[in-house]
Amino acid sequence: MHVNTGLADASNAFLLAAVVLYALAMLGYACDFAFRKERLVADVPAEVPQLVGAGASAGSRDGTGAPAVPAPPVALDGRFAAPGLWPSGFWLRTAFGLTCAGLLSQIIAIAARGISEHRVPWGNMYEFLAAITCMAVLVLVVASVRFRAYYIGLFVLLPVVLALALDVTVIYTPAGQLVPALQSYWIAIHVTAMIVASGLYIVGAVVTVMYLIADRNERRLAAGLPSQSAGIMMHLPSPAILDRLSYRTILFAFPVWTFGIMAGAIWADSAWGRYWGWDPKETWSFITWVVYAGFLHARATAGWRGRKAAYIHLVGFGCLMFNLVGVNLWITGLHSYAGL
Repeated sequence: MHVNTGLADASNAFLLAAVVLYALAMLGYACDFAFRKERLVADVPAEVPQLVGAGASAGSRDGTGAPAVPAPPVALDGRFAAPGLWPSGFWLRTAFGLTCAGLLSQIIAIAARGISEHRVPWGNMYEFLAAITCMAVLVLVVASVRFRAYYIGLFVLLPVVLALALDVTVIYTPAGQLVPALQSYWIAIHVTAMIVASGLYIVGAVVTVMYLIADRNERRLAAGLPSQSAGIMMHLPSPAILDRLSYRTILFAFPVWTFGIMAGAIWADSAWGRYWGWDPKETWSFITWVVYAGFLHARATAGWRGRKAAYIHLVGFGCLMFNLVGVNLWITGLHSYAGL
């Protein structure tokens, strides 16, 4: 079919606009870290009521006998929670608004690309990377609203902006038709599952790195050593909350990744006459699955928490990145048509 070059050009413009909006959002999140005065109170239970005034009991007063101060509402992430779902603070509101605007622009870019090509818009590395980063930002927005985890915005957008910058410059591929090997309805099933899982894995890995930094800071303080990043740490929740948020992303991503591998095997049978042939892409997808399965198994049965589990998580993410980039760059296989 004929490619609509006008829509393809519009897609490029919207994707470039998304990169700019994400970069501005990063600046807003950074300003929120720099200028916000409130401290996190991650270990204060929000549900414990405190009485004030004459009706307060003796137990509700502090050591000086003064009435206890009402506890401010605290969100799941420990940040002082403003009423409603929208974040508090000028810089955070601005950053989150820019993030949502960038996400909308990126969704329009991906949709316009697909319409211009009359197919699903993930038939090459350029389109695949655009879709993965879009999924990562979508997870960021959902986590921010659902768990008030706005503090991850800067750290998630950093790799997203870098990846998109490479995508629109080095990896860019003009709009065109699919190669014959990809002309199947299975691309909409198999590749979509991999995109969803990869976006979740990216956010999970970013939060895991944040957890390791926060945990190290906590250990230093417990040992009486000075904090090396007090300005950032004061705006992050406890390491336990970061660990739990990262774990939840993997709980969602792992079954989707499993389904994606199964769908790919079925597609391989219809395209190549076998379900599994140990092609490099298949092999590293399976290795990634094994490592993440080991991570979930270790947490569920061996009781591994914290740093040990975090290291397994990052090994799995390293396998994912090698499968996404390394296999396409350095190894030739049946999936080479989707390479860089």
